[in-house]
Parts: sequence; C-alpha cells; structure tokens
Amino acid sequence: MIDRRRLCAKGGDGGNGCFSFHRGRHMRHGKADGGNGGRGGDVILECSPTIWDLSSLQHHINAKRGGHGASKNKIGSRGDDKVVLVPVGTVLHLVEGEMPYMAGKGSSAPLNPWEISATLESDHKQMSIPNVSPNKSSKSISGVDSSNEQKISSWEAQGTRNGASDSDKMKDLEQEEEHIEYNVAELTEPGQRIIVAHGGEGGLGNVSLTKSYKKSSHKMHDGLENVDDIDAREDENDDTSSLTTGSPGSESILILELKSIADVGLVGMPNAGKSTLLGALSKAQPRVGHYAFTTLRPNLGNLTYDDLSVTIADIPGLIKGAHENRGLGHAFLRHIERTRVLAYVLDLAAALDGRKGVPPWEQLRDLILELEFYNEGLSGRPALIVANKIDEAGAEEVYDELRRRVCGVNIFPVCAVLEEGVAELKDGLRMLVNGEDLNRLTLDDIDVE
Repeated sequence: MIDRRRLCAKGGDGGNGCFSFHRGRHMRHGKADGGNGGRGGDVILECSPTIWDLSSLQHHINAKRGGHGASKNKIGSRGDDKVVLVPVGTVLHLVEGEMPYMAGKGSSAPLNPWEISATLESDHKQMSIPNVSPNKSSKSISGVDSSNEQKISSWEAQGTRNGASDSDKMKDLEQEEEHIEYNVAELTEPGQRIIVAHGGEGGLGNVSLTKSYKKSSHKMHDGLENVDDIDAREDENDDTSSLTTGSPGSESILILELKSIADVGLVGMPNAGKSTLLGALSKAQPRVGHYAFTTLRPNLGNLTYDDLSVTIADIPGLIKGAHENRGLGHAFLRHIERTRVLAYVLDLAAALDGRKGVPPWEQLRDLILELEFYNEGLSGRPALIVANKIDEAGAEEVYDELRRRVCGVNIFPVCAVLEEGVAELKDGLRMLVNGEDLNRLTLDDIDVE
C-alpha cells in the first residue's frame, strides 16, 4: 500500500498569439486578423472512491499546452486538463509553488468556447471545469489542524532510523531542510476537485493589441518609417513581444498523504485479533497470522445492516512508544484521525498461563496514552471495548476483572475465530455510529492499580 507520494505538477503553457494581416483590394494598409493563443490545461486532483492508494499516481504530471493563434482571427484551442484520481482521505502538503485551490463541479455562467477543454485525460465520466482565475486570494481547502508538522517530518525520517543507506539518509536530510506547508488541502468527498497547477494564459494576437501598435505595424509593412521610428518601434516591440507570447503554466511540488476514512477504527496491540474480528464482522479477508505485525496496512471492510452500511478499518497494531514512531508508529496512527468512533480490541489471554503479555486493562491504558501523545483529544470520541479471545481457558475471570476495572463504556466479550458474540457487537457498533451510544473513554475510567 502506497499511502505517501511526492508529486511534481506542471500546468500547460499558453499558446502564442498570431501576427497576421488580411489584405484586399480596398484595404491599403491591410487589416489585423491574428488570433489569440489558447490557454494551457490545468492539473486537477479528483477524489474517487474507486482508488484505494497512491500506487497508480505518477511522480511528474504535465497538462497539455494551449494551441497557437492563427490568421483569420482563429483562436488557439485550450489545452487539455490532466485529471488525476486520488483516494478519499488524501491530504496535500505544499513544498513549492502556489497554493492549490478548489475547482467546482459546474459553472452557472456559460464559458467561452476556447475556455472549454475538448477532452479530459481520465478514466471516468467527463465533467466540465469552471474557469477559476488563479490568485493568492483563492480559497484553499484546509480543514486539518497544522499541528502535525513535527509528526510527519518525523515519519519522513523513518527510513534513516531503520538502517537506510547513506544516499537515502542524504535524501531524507534534504527533505527535512525543505520548508513544507502542511495540510493545505484535503479531499474527503467523492467528486471533489482541487487544481494544483494552473495553465498559462494565451498570448495576444495583433487583433487584440492597441491601435497605436497597429499603426506602427502598418508603417512597418508600408516602409514609411525613418531611423528614429525604427528605434521607437523596436522598443515598443520589446514590450508587446511579452504579450504575444503565451505565459508558462505554474509549477508546484506537493506531498500527497493518504489518511483513510472509516466509520469505525479497530485499535489494539499487535496480535490482539483485529484482522480476525474484521473478517467476522464483514466479508473482508485480511491476512491473519499467529505473530505480531501481521497487518502492515489498514484493511477495510463493510458491515451492512438493513438501512445502514458501516465502514470498518483494521488499524495495524500499536505498541508502547508508537507516538515516538516506534513499531509502525506514525505511518498508521494518522489513519485513526479519520475514524468517527473507536473500538478498542483487547486480548484477554495475553497474560494467561505465565505468558509475558500485558493485562487487558493495561493494554487499554497504553492505547489511550499513545493516541493522546500523538494528537491530544484523539481518544475523546465515542468508543466501546471488544474483549477478544473469550474462549481461552481462564479468560472469563480476566473478563470479570476487566469489567471491574473499566467503567463508562460498553464491553463486549467476543471470540472472533468462532464468531461468538459477534451479533451483539454488531448491534453495539450500530448504536455507536448512529449516535445512540455516546460513551467516551478516559484514563480516569481505568483502574490499573
């Protein structure tokens, strides 16, 4: 699963304006008929539920340039937009370039023919793009707190702590020295679009130039100018050459980061049975193993009721010190930010029969601490507890002790392998998602003494 990608986007250059004259029997000096150049295409990111990660995203994306103007007042064609599909929950961090801005799904005012792209280079149904003028006052889509700067930069350097090569270390150091604006935009709704690089404006043809320039051009063609006029025309031509040449498209360097969006997040220690529980709740078939860190990427499943569909995310196991990027750390802690409710999956058999495990109430305390250390208030959303592996010998006594030590939330005893207690858990999750159960878990509700 590729959930982080560096993107270099380049808008299409504008087409050049045409310098042309139409001459006829009754037109002594001729008539200017050079058309304007077309506008370059935009690079647009579109949120799509059919994309799961960023593996299909290229590192360099360029939009098409606009067509050149022609004689007979023919305007150059508009460059094709480059529409790139990204998954729901993609967050943008700006490294270099202009701030991305929102592109609406339609335009109430009719657009000029040369402002409408002929085709959109994408795999889905074509949609019209409104003509949004790029400026610094354009509204950016920011709905994420920018306090995660240190967390993401720490996660970027994960490769260096895991024994990466010297070249990788140098690359990470260069990235750390870059000035990055975090969380400048996010794509959270299907069909939402953001322009990350806009096309350049087309150059002007001599039809659109000032009358003074036309008169000097007439003299140039008729040979009615002296040396002083030539010098003056050359100076004026220097000013107008920038008008007839199309402007280049904007360039931007972005870091795209995927934060999964789900209704329920299964949070627990490694080997607590989260993947097995996800398979019991839905038709998902995640990888299951009798060892820690079996899940290396979030698994998603749908829990379907008669009138409701709930998305469940199996978050990879967290260990003590995950907020310091230990274990899988920040790579998957950020996925918990995008879940509506939390289901803490505890292993009742972790400390049974002389095993060197952690009792479930201490597991719960460590999980809440890691969430709070990573992002304050992250654990303060509606939650319930899943007491897994109730079928183990001696797990009933541990479950009774857990109920005595933890209060304030519902606790569901479950055996995910045998699917015992799953029906009751489904009812509890439905109440949690619908808002009927608003119980929240805090450290004061846990007695670990």
